[in-house]
Amino acid sequence: MIELDKEIAAVWEVIINGDANWLATTILEFDLTIENANSVLSKKNKSIKEQAFSTILKNRIYHGGIITKGSGLIKNGENGKGIKSRWYAKTLHDRISAINFVKNKIDFRTGDAFDFLEKNISEKEKYFFIDPPYIKAGRRLYTYFDIDHERLFKITSRLSGKYLLTYDDTDEIRSLADKYNLVYKTIPMKTTHHIQKNEIIISDNFDWWV
Repeated sequence: MIELDKEIAAVWEVIINGDANWLATTILEFDLTIENANSVLSKKNKSIKEQAFSTILKNRIYHGGIITKGSGLIKNGENGKGIKSRWYAKTLHDRISAINFVKNKIDFRTGDAFDFLEKNISEKEKYFFIDPPYIKAGRRLYTYFDIDHERLFKITSRLSGKYLLTYDDTDEIRSLADKYNLVYKTIPMKTTHHIQKNEIIISDNFDWWV
């Protein structure tokens, strides 16, 4: 797993390479109030563990789970519960604990996926799952949304190993897939607001497709 955004990367660094038990316990025992949340989020010079907790807190109490600049606290939330409406502390604790149990099977690194793909372009035994910021929604959802999409398609077309690349279904993405002779299919998905849309799946092999 590779992640460039330092806020998101901190979560995985703590879970996979650090103290997952601390993070799980801190979430479970946190008294969620607006005052306590603001105290955590406004703290300067956070340690990596504090940043990991802060990122998860943002994801749970910000609109749509969006942690980028410009997002803000949930006001009404589900059933009028405000910032507590998506704070499932026990569920988060249990999921982190489950990942902790198998983390020896996961290699996480903070870095640029483009560099990793290019270094491993000739590796025939590797399988790459590539989930980049989408063209339409990326600007709203991610800090590092502005990537070179054509460069990613060019690299993908040269991979010797197996790959699965996901994207939003747009004319630009279809054109790039065609330009680099990449095979794709569409799959239905639902947005946060339960609107059904299509996504594109690009792969070297669709024998598994039903």
